[in-house]
Amino acid sequence: MPKYCQLRPLMPVLLALALAACGSLPKAAPNYSVHDFGPLDSATLRPLGFPIRSAEVVPAPWLASTAMQYRLAYAQPTRRQFYLESRWVGQPGQLVELAVKRSMKTSETAVSSSGCRLRVDLDEFVQIFDEAGRSRGIVEARAALLAPRTDQLIATRGFAVTRPAPTPDAVGGVMALREGVLQLNRELLDWLEALDKEGAARPGGGVRARCSA
Repeated sequence: MPKYCQLRPLMPVLLALALAACGSLPKAAPNYSVHDFGPLDSATLRPLGFPIRSAEVVPAPWLASTAMQYRLAYAQPTRRQFYLESRWVGQPGQLVELAVKRSMKTSETAVSSSGCRLRVDLDEFVQIFDEAGRSRGIVEARAALLAPRTDQLIATRGFAVTRPAPTPDAVGGVMALREGVLQLNRELLDWLEALDKEGAARPGGGVRARCSA
């Protein structure tokens, strides 16, 4: 089987970029590399003022594999493609969930047996090539804070993060998506902190009281 898909003459630059073959069920090359996010920035670790019982990241169906995905927005914007020589160590949802949990590691309340549940739906996690030599990583998610026991919705918010890739290849995509996840964590914690502060000014204590009930 050839290393790359047969591409039309208008796209020869892909060979120079060493972008791997595409398909709905991509097969890795015999000696493929495996990537994760590496050490995470300690600046993302922040305590919360209310208890979180659990944090869960649920990936969209098209992200339920370890394939490293990219899209050629300038040539085939509706087509998802996959690197043959690179893989994630786990599914994107698993990697993002670990990063989210680590970001709350310093909070004593984060390991409480009671508290609210944080659910994050991961809608997009992909490298986008806007042109042959320029790409970016995109992370899109929807977060929901759910009440103890009843799972009643307390608050929800959508997030969309874009980070430029330092190089137009798989490694550049890894770096861009890693930075995107770190930014997602910062924005997620900012949102949770804002909910806590807003609730503190209301009768009954708001989010803090509901998550501690």
